[in-house]
Amino acid sequence: MTVPADGVARLMHFVDARLRQLNMTKDEAHRRGFPHPSTLSAVRASNSQRTPTVRTLLRIDRSLGWQPGSAAVVLLGGSPLTITARMTRGARAQEEAATPMTAQDITDRLLDQLRDGIELARAEVRAVDDRLDRLYTVHQRLVDELRVDGALVAEFDDHESAPDVAQT
Repeated sequence: MTVPADGVARLMHFVDARLRQLNMTKDEAHRRGFPHPSTLSAVRASNSQRTPTVRTLLRIDRSLGWQPGSAAVVLLGGSPLTITARMTRGARAQEEAATPMTAQDITDRLLDQLRDGIELARAEVRAVDDRLDRLYTVHQRLVDELRVDGALVAEFDDHESAPDVAQT
């Protein structure tokens, strides 16, 4: 998919990419201070306001761990910069309710994703090994059933060609 050149579509492209990177839903991001998903939908659909408010842009930056101003830069065609987002003790009560992603949160989430990927791959390898074992068992049974045992055939042929001495 091509990245939009600028505007809200570009911002949403980068927001969606960051949420995927963090393995986070928009609802989970909202609990961390991200604007409600309907806010950005309203901005996208509105003819009177072409961009989100500064407050909304800063909430996006803070909740996604972007450097302040990154969302605004994205709207103008740039790219966001990530940082460790930390709240100060003097923040307003509403902002304190929003818990931004810290560097440790991001690291933990990425490491968890990597561990989950490794475990999934291991499970897939075990499943393939199990299937190979079953196929080998079927193969061996077919070999046992279908291969002609030369010694058994020769023994059978010897009994067939021997004269029947019991009839005299």
